[in-house]
Amino acid sequence: MSKSPNPINYINNWESEIDRRSELHVAYDDKDIVKLFQSGEVLISLRGGNLYKSLGGNNNVTSLDDTKSIALKLDLGQIELGESKYLFASHCRIANFLQPWRSTFIVNSPVIRNRRISPKGHPGDGKFEMIEFSMSLQQSMIAYRRSKSGDHVPHPDIKISRKSNCKIKFKKKQRVSVDGKTVKFSRDFSMSVIPHAICVVLN
Repeated sequence: MSKSPNPINYINNWESEIDRRSELHVAYDDKDIVKLFQSGEVLISLRGGNLYKSLGGNNNVTSLDDTKSIALKLDLGQIELGESKYLFASHCRIANFLQPWRSTFIVNSPVIRNRRISPKGHPGDGKFEMIEFSMSLQQSMIAYRRSKSGDHVPHPDIKISRKSNCKIKFKKKQRVSVDGKTVKFSRDFSMSVIPHAICVVLN
């Protein structure tokens, strides 16, 4: 019997040293990352957004000297809602229409809107964290406040798993948003990770 291949460890080569360049296209938020990827860019400058904050933007983490920089390989996500496809860089949210606090986050960026939703997440490891909230409104507000500091407490109504792909069929249509923008209401949902889809340099 043949052995299954070992899973790829994307963390081992998610960063690399490159010659410093000034002519790179600039992404000022997560949506810009997707737009530049779709236009064919493979190396861009990142200057804002959730991923920028998660990666330590403004801390000069990518500057080695005047001639060298560190390029970071980031994953992107692709979702399919029926026959429609969408890409996201930071996160995807699936929310109950009448009870939006009951929702599922598929997270690439550990920090979302200045809140540490996924403290153990990594944007270049080939997997996303799926965080399912099925708690009450009051409990969800407490969890939301704690997420600002990353002070997470295990809760039976918060389920966390790591996925490179998934498929879900809901009983009722759910509101689906990517990088903070609602794109569609759908019962059918599938997601896959595009590992190391694009390289970024922080400026």
